Amino acid sequence: MVLKWSVPDLMKNRDEFLEIDETISIDDLKERDPEVRDISPVRVTGLASIKREAVTFHLTIDGKMTLPCSVTLEDVLYPFRMQMSETFRINDHLSEDDAEGEQVHDVEGEIIDLTPYIIEEILVQKPIRVVSDKVKETPHLKGNGWELLTDEGPSDRIDPRLEKLKHFFDE
Repeated sequence: MVLKWSVPDLMKNRDEFLEIDETISIDDLKERDPEVRDISPVRVTGLASIKREAVTFHLTIDGKMTLPCSVTLEDVLYPFRMQMSETFRINDHLSEDDAEGEQVHDVEGEIIDLTPYIIEEILVQKPIRVVSDKVKETPHLKGNGWELLTDEGPSDRIDPRLEKLKHFFDE
C-alpha cells in the first residue's frame, strides 16, 4: 500500500482521525544514500488529524537497514524506530503560526504523498556511524600496518618512529 490520499477523500472525514497502519517498501532510499546497503519494508503507524485548514500526520516509523561498520566496513543490521509529524495546508487560511510549531507543507495537485517525507526522516535520523558487535567484542584488531586503538589500555606506549628521541636528552 502506498501512503497517498487525495484531499477530497480526506475532507469526507473532516474533524475525525484517520488511523494509519501500513507497511511500505522504500528501496528508493538506497539510491539516495549509498551507505544504506539494504532496507527492510518499513511499518508506518499513527493518526491523521483532519481539519478544515490542514491535515496533520503523527507517525511512528519502524524498520531495519543495513549499514557499513565504520571500522571493518562489514554489514551491520541497524533497527530503527522514529517519530515524525507532518502538516499539510489544504487551504490558504492556515498560517505557519497556526501549525503548532510544525513546518507546513502545501499540497501539490490535490494529492498528499507521505513516502518522500518518510524517506527524508529516515535519512535525517540515520546514524553517522555504526560499529559491529564483532568489533566491540574483539579488543585488539590488527592488520597489515594498522592497529585499532581505543581509549582503554596503556597510554604510555611510544610511537616506534619516535623511539630514538626518548634517549636524546639523556646525554
